Amino acid sequence: MQLPGSSFLTDNGIIPNSVLLLTGPVGAGKSIYCKQFFVEGISNGDYCIYLSSSLTEKQFRKQFSNIESARLAQNSKFINPYLTEKPTKNNDSFPLQTSHYLNSEISKEVETNQNIDLLSLTLTEIEETINRVRHVSNDENYKVSFSNMTKSDYLSTGSSIRVIVDSLTQLMILFKEHAILKFINDLSFILKDADAMAIVTLTLPLNGIQSSALSSIFDGTMEMQTEDRKGVLTRKIRLVSIKGVHHRPSWVHFKISDDGVISFFDESSSLTCTLCGKAIMGTPILYSDFSFDSQACLETYRKLTGVYGQTISDIGLPSEVINANFFFVDIVSLSDPWLPVKNQIEKIEILNKMIGSCETYSGTPKDKKIVLPTGDGMAIGFLFNPESPLQLSGELHRKLRNYNRSKFNEDIMGVRIGLSSGPVFIVSDINNNQNVWGPGIVLARRVMDIGDSFHILLTDKIAEELIGLKDEYRNTIKYLAEYQIKHGQRIRLYSAFSTEFGNPDPPSKLT
Repeated sequence: MQLPGSSFLTDNGIIPNSVLLLTGPVGAGKSIYCKQFFVEGISNGDYCIYLSSSLTEKQFRKQFSNIESARLAQNSKFINPYLTEKPTKNNDSFPLQTSHYLNSEISKEVETNQNIDLLSLTLTEIEETINRVRHVSNDENYKVSFSNMTKSDYLSTGSSIRVIVDSLTQLMILFKEHAILKFINDLSFILKDADAMAIVTLTLPLNGIQSSALSSIFDGTMEMQTEDRKGVLTRKIRLVSIKGVHHRPSWVHFKISDDGVISFFDESSSLTCTLCGKAIMGTPILYSDFSFDSQACLETYRKLTGVYGQTISDIGLPSEVINANFFFVDIVSLSDPWLPVKNQIEKIEILNKMIGSCETYSGTPKDKKIVLPTGDGMAIGFLFNPESPLQLSGELHRKLRNYNRSKFNEDIMGVRIGLSSGPVFIVSDINNNQNVWGPGIVLARRVMDIGDSFHILLTDKIAEELIGLKDEYRNTIKYLAEYQIKHGQRIRLYSAFSTEFGNPDPPSKLT
């Protein structure tokens, strides 16, 4: 009996019949994997037991509606432990139905005992089903009732059994944890005695006690993980361990088709995306003799060629691309030849300290922002929150206005700010220091250059995203005009201002 993807998960493609724990985060594909394990079992003539506390019998049948109903009924058993038929009495004193005592201690005790009874009944039902299946091939009446099937369609059910428990997490919510651990332990002995292949799913994370207890029950562990590749969710699985078998775990990538079928592939043998260098999962998008894994990668490629006026193949691609939200600031008139160098340096130091004291800057972890000094200012890329650049702009303007109240003439400091969002590459300069390169930061610099003192100018992408988020942004972000920057590229330009920050006047370059 084989698991889905067995040929990829082990060196020889063989996994002995075992009781396996399948772990992974929500959305990793655990239930889909179990569904495929079930469907393949029915197709092979195995008998499949599907245990779930989150499905009804009707939902179970609908989930496997692609299987002939007679075959599904004959070769499978669905069990919901929570809906298992209850005995009428727990003891002579207290009935199991406790709706009249929901607020009493007696009710809690009875309910706990009732739940334990449900698990015991579930174990009994599984064991009786397995015993019946193991002897069914000797029942001539059984064969006659399905005479239109081949021998392999039903006789194989006497020797091959598959069991799915999806999921252990849900069971632990409905029943006591110690009761579930005992249930799984008892179930494992029943399954091992029947030489069954079983998968039990569990959503991560585990606590230390759970991990230790479960590892002693199961024959092996499989693990799933997800990875966000530029907004596209990718999935992978590995067989972590299997008792009695020498095994070197390695990740295997898989994808889920629209009809819920899992396919596995060796990433090293796949085409790679020209832009991000990742394996292309599925049909590649072709453009100018290059291959891309998504429309987003292709659009990023086009933006880069539009900004730099040459093909990416002439430049050479860095290895990592990210999306960031940029704040670009410089000090107005800092290069004025009449301004002493000492004053210029002082202004740069003051600006750096002000930005460093802003809550948005200090509250963002180092690994969630990119900070690039630019001589007369700086560029800061925030990796996740599109609000951060505008929030930092407002905080900085408030500090500057307080600062300027006590200053005169050349001591007054004005800044202009450009905001943008988009893709950038992580690159290394001639001194092997990390830098960034791409339209995300380039456009922030270009819109900043359009502004005058205290302007906060935004590209259309980040402005329209913010306007769609909150009403306050609809009131403070105003459309200015379409503006042509370098290489003939035209952008829709916006300005952010209120009574506390920004400059309500149009930039002089627009008049």
